[in-house]
Amino acid sequence: MVMVAVVAVVGAVAGCGPSNAEIRTARLAVHRAPVDAVLDAAIQAAQAEYALGGIDAPNLRFATVPQFYSEEGMRLTPGPEGVVQNVRGNSILMHLVVEVKPADGGVVVVVTPRTFQMISWSPKPRELLPNDTSFPGFVKGRVDALTVAIYRRLSQVSAAR
Repeated sequence: MVMVAVVAVVGAVAGCGPSNAEIRTARLAVHRAPVDAVLDAAIQAAQAEYALGGIDAPNLRFATVPQFYSEEGMRLTPGPEGVVQNVRGNSILMHLVVEVKPADGGVVVVVTPRTFQMISWSPKPRELLPNDTSFPGFVKGRVDALTVAIYRRLSQVSAAR
């Protein structure tokens, strides 16, 4: 009985997100599929979690729609008129840019965050770069999650061929 409970807890924890090994594999994966198929799979994977902004198919890139988050990484939802009312100082405005780039006889998928921190006393947000001490950890988690989702989608496409 105790063993069943332990297995259930381990299974629940394992289902929380991708492992470090899977994240590393997804980041380093070189895909041998046609670039348009890779871009389509990346778009489909991103649409499962995010609204998409412009898709620049000729340049093999797209971006998610900018979204506000609390400091802790919780999405701030817009009200009935599409305006986020609960934006405060230190809230984060983020969108992700996804690019398909040639590499080593195939293509790689690169997910890059564009992150801005709202400042209480300023009408203009401050851009946060990944090496900034104020860069929120949840952004890296969202980049990793989307990278793995795209990798998984591409694995399904490759297996179906």
